[in-house]
Amino acid sequence: MRSIATLAVGLLLLLLQSTVMEFAPVHLVTPSLGLLVVLYVGMAPLKWAPGSAVVVGFCLGYLFDLVSGAPRGVHAFVFVTVALIARVLAWRLAVRGIVLKASISFVASMIAAFLIVVVRAQISPESGYGGLRQAPLEALLTAAFGPPVLWLLARLDGRLDPALLRVGLARRRARALGQGVPQR
Repeated sequence: MRSIATLAVGLLLLLLQSTVMEFAPVHLVTPSLGLLVVLYVGMAPLKWAPGSAVVVGFCLGYLFDLVSGAPRGVHAFVFVTVALIARVLAWRLAVRGIVLKASISFVASMIAAFLIVVVRAQISPESGYGGLRQAPLEALLTAAFGPPVLWLLARLDGRLDPALLRVGLARRRARALGQGVPQR
């Protein structure tokens, strides 16, 4: 259930990003919102299995390839790679707070932009490395959108986690209504 909900939120964010890119009167640099979803899934190793992180990364990357017109498989490969890198680093880093979330979003966006340009240059050498000029601005925008998107995904993940549904407010509410109180 969590994977489907996370993919749905990721799809909505990808559609929002591609709509802004398509209908803007001038070519705008947009934040990489799909990358933030993949980053969240990769940075939560206790909640997400490695296979789930790879599947979410591949699905969102391939969907982004389809809606953006990029060669198929480029973003899928990069998103899977970023999910695996984030997964390895998650055991060594504790990303808490707005500044660290923005920083990790910036670094992940720079890594993803570099990988996308390198992979596209390998597929079609005439494209060159010109996309790296927009990478810092895109990374800054991704860093600005990083903390709210990561917070939204954490809230969604907390609402849909079966282990968390058995404790907390649901349990207190049952006691308040007289259920679960031992009979005398």
